[in-house]
Amino acid sequence: MRAWLIGIAVASGCGLIGCSGKSGSDSSAATSAQPAASAAASPAIAVPANASPDQVVTVFLNALRAGDKATTASLLTGKAREETAKRNLDVDPQAAPDAKYVVRPAEMKNSTGAHVLSVWTERYQNERGEMVEANYEIVWVLRRETEGWRLAGMATELAPGQDPQFLNFEDPEDMIRKRDEAIAAMQPPAAQTAQQPQNQSGPPPAAVER
Repeated sequence: MRAWLIGIAVASGCGLIGCSGKSGSDSSAATSAQPAASAAASPAIAVPANASPDQVVTVFLNALRAGDKATTASLLTGKAREETAKRNLDVDPQAAPDAKYVVRPAEMKNSTGAHVLSVWTERYQNERGEMVEANYEIVWVLRRETEGWRLAGMATELAPGQDPQFLNFEDPEDMIRKRDEAIAAMQPPAAQTAQQPQNQSGPPPAAVER
């Protein structure tokens, strides 16, 4: 299910939210649920300016799980919204109603910066038809702005065995590059793929990324 995380984490440069638009970037996001159209059409949830960083992350993750386009977009920093607008990217999260999350208390870095650790849990069916869970630890980077705390980026492990990567929501090009590198790291080497026997009676089975 790691491909799902990568897809929604860095697809078209919008952090842990799927993005659709005219950028030409393929999000490659996979999910077990369809987007919640009614939620996407609703106005953004109002978050008080005095809400703590962990409260803001909680609202953000709840909106992400519900496929709430307006709220997820409103909780990005002003620069993140500006940079995605420049590239005609539209915040369009994929709903994941069966996902669970835990948000830890904020770690204050200074008066205008904070980190918040969360654990996002997804249930999915593996290749053998078994239901399994995958947990993803994510550190959210928030900045204090006029309207309150807003998300500027996130740090998480994108590929197994690699160090966590910082994804800057305000730099879409860098995020897309890291997405491509993470996806490439999970693909089998070309030589190994070429040596695999092919089924002559039909096409080889499609690879399933988890």
